[in-house]
Amino acid sequence: MTRPCLFPVFRLCLLLPLLAVTHVHAALISYTTQSLGGALYRYDYTITHQAGEDPLHLVDIEFDPALYLESSLNIVSDPALAADWDQIIIGSQPGLPALFDLLALGSPLDGGASLSGFAIEFEWLGAGVPGSQAFLVVNPDTFDTVSTGRTNAAATVPEPASWMLALTALALALAFRPRSGR
Repeated sequence: MTRPCLFPVFRLCLLLPLLAVTHVHAALISYTTQSLGGALYRYDYTITHQAGEDPLHLVDIEFDPALYLESSLNIVSDPALAADWDQIIIGSQPGLPALFDLLALGSPLDGGASLSGFAIEFEWLGAGVPGSQAFLVVNPDTFDTVSTGRTNAAATVPEPASWMLALTALALALAFRPRSGR
């Protein structure tokens, strides 16, 4: 009986983490959606800084005027945030969405910290229920976009990609399968 050659399996196991590398964003923004009756809703946001990335000074969350009644956007964040974060609605322009603009007045969000309490109420114009939104992390000195992303429902828990798990299981199954003697 021959011994299975583990070298190809070992190479595959070393390669899998490299295949899984994705672009890291400076921030993760999670949300919960609350129905206020009819087409009225509320988003509650939690912003999490990604350790090792630049501090978060300025974040803009996009509101597409085709999906959100712009005149209904109403900031209802925790009043305790007002001393540290300036929050305004920046109106849409042709081809550009309205923005929920969050600017750190003092210390930025840094060191892997999270901050909750940002909230906005609105009238939803889309089908179904409101969902994920695009956001920008912006350099407040140059107004250059540092990072972009999409908000995630708070119940969403990041997990390894299913294809990666399947490849690992396949590699292990092939490495340790019984072989017939010759």
